[in-house]
Amino acid sequence: MIETFKTRPALLRWTLLLATLVVWEAITRFASFNPIIVAPPSAVFQQAFLIALGDSTIPQFYANSAITIGEVVASYLITVVLGILIGLAFASSKLVCDAFEPLLLVLYAIPKIILYPLLILTLGIGVLPNIAFGVLLGVFVVIFNTSAGLRQIEPNYVRLAHSLGYGRRAIFFKVVIPAAAPTIVAGLRLGFGYTVIGVITAELLVVSVGLGSLIDYATVNYQTAQLYALVLITLAIGVAGNSLFSALERRWVK
Repeated sequence: MIETFKTRPALLRWTLLLATLVVWEAITRFASFNPIIVAPPSAVFQQAFLIALGDSTIPQFYANSAITIGEVVASYLITVVLGILIGLAFASSKLVCDAFEPLLLVLYAIPKIILYPLLILTLGIGVLPNIAFGVLLGVFVVIFNTSAGLRQIEPNYVRLAHSLGYGRRAIFFKVVIPAAAPTIVAGLRLGFGYTVIGVITAELLVVSVGLGSLIDYATVNYQTAQLYALVLITLAIGVAGNSLFSALERRWVK
């Protein structure tokens, strides 16, 4: 059995997950846990199914989900563009890197949550501060990973490409980008996770629209199973995004 788990790690993951759900269900069913505090997995999955069918007490699930997904997509696209451009600037110019990287490191160390009220004052209440907060959380890791990936390229690769007659454009796309791809893709993956965290956190901080507002609605109304189901759905969005990056990494990084 142990050898099987060693050769098939996915089987071990699913076994642990199933065992956790069974123990969780047993404890909540047979121990004296208040269902308002802890909901059994069966009730959680039932509510998730009802929410998906639109037959739940959670209001306007699909409309709010579309808003959150739109915020995540917009926030992440801005994160990717800004992160890669700034990272490329840092890697291309030592002067730019020395001048601005320490400032970014200081901003990176600041708890971002204290900046959210400034976003509210500047952008108002709605989707814009949620998008901006997602960018604020996700952009730094993309910048640093892009810069690090481009800097760590072996100079001999570039010299060899020059000796073979490659131009600057060909060297960039055929040598530099493939060599830096593993680090850049890792930054993009982490940036997506931070972006999702930023958007959901912003929705929870100022309840207006989105999945965060539905999570807050279920919390204040003591709808525990629905709350767990919404958290599970939010987790599924993150897992789906991570799976896309895994596919990209397998296709691009070889």
